[in-house]
This record gives sequence, structure tokens and C-alpha cells, in this order.
Amino acid sequence: MKLNFQYADNSHNESVEKVIASAPDALAAFDNFDWRGEVKKAEVLKKCSPTLTVILEDDVEFVWVSAYGDSENPIFISECNFPGEVSAWFGLSKKQGTVSLSSDSFSSKQARQVIECFLSRSHDLLRELYA
Repeated sequence: MKLNFQYADNSHNESVEKVIASAPDALAAFDNFDWRGEVKKAEVLKKCSPTLTVILEDDVEFVWVSAYGDSENPIFISECNFPGEVSAWFGLSKKQGTVSLSSDSFSSKQARQVIECFLSRSHDLLRELYA
């Protein structure tokens, strides 16, 4: 499992990657990330929104959350991808593929919950959160 951090002073192609051992480490990284401070810096620098990505398998199974807006109460956007059943033939059938979910209006609490559900592979709950 890997974490990828983007800070306000990074360019869009810059990030810091860290290998971690467990889900609690990923949740601790979210909790310890200076979201308010980084959102405040991002507003001034206009370079990159602070973003945390949890990667289980490159380009296949990952979730990211990115904060913007009011530094005291940031809004989170997020995308989550994981293998699963997807619609085919205009919704008439199902097949195995990559489920891709996104939102542009999570609170900090919801963003953390998304990471928690992703790590526990609670895919049904993830679909509800992103609905």
C-alpha cells in the first residue's frame, strides 16, 4: 500500500510517496495532514490543491481526496476506483470492470470515511457515500 501526498507548493506533477503497512497508518496520515494550513497556502500560491491518495494497486485500486475553499472548513473533492461489477449495454447487463466514483462536495468527516471504507473494501458503502 502506498500514500501519495501533494502539497500547496507542489506543481501538478510533483508529489511525495510513502509506502505504508496498514490501514490505520493511512487513516493517521489523513488525520495528521495539515488540511487547513495547506488549503490556506494553496489559496495564496494558486499552484496545487492539497491531496492525499491511497493506492492499493497502481491505476486499478485507489482513492484520492483533495481540499479547497475556506481554510477553516475545507470542501473535499474525491475519486475512488476499484475492481467490481459495472453496467454494460446501456445498463441492461453487468460485467466485471473498474468502478469509478467521484464527488465534489465532501466534508472532512466524509472524506475520512471514504478512505476508511475504501481500505476496508466496503464497496456498497462507498457507492452510498458517493451517490
